[in-house]
Amino acid sequence: MATVKDIIKGRKFFTVKNDAPVKKVSKVLTERKVTNIPVVDGKGYLQGVVSEKDIIKSFSKADFLNLKAKDIMTTKVIFVKDSDALEKVAKIFSEKSLRKLPVVKRKKVIGIISRDDIISRFMKYY
Repeated sequence: MATVKDIIKGRKFFTVKNDAPVKKVSKVLTERKVTNIPVVDGKGYLQGVVSEKDIIKSFSKADFLNLKAKDIMTTKVIFVKDSDALEKVAKIFSEKSLRKLPVVKRKKVIGIISRDDIISRFMKYY
């Protein structure tokens, strides 16, 4: 049975630290052409996710340029483990309106898996 690890092995991914300024987080999102990014602490542990929507919501605050990732991130994050079966990930994607999920091993972010990854992998067999 294929696992998340089979898909993400050796692939680059990006995170931001929880104390990163909103301006830096915005730059990473736009330059990397991603819609959200995992937020980690100094040890690489998952703390939350910042999405484009979180950035846009921060614009309504007078001091938004002084905000950090930890101030605007979503903290209730759905994530998967590298050992999870792809069927489990497919079920999450089918039930939630998410495009990507952080992949965690021992609480540390080790990658990101997308709906595209799941579709491509399943279509290899048909």
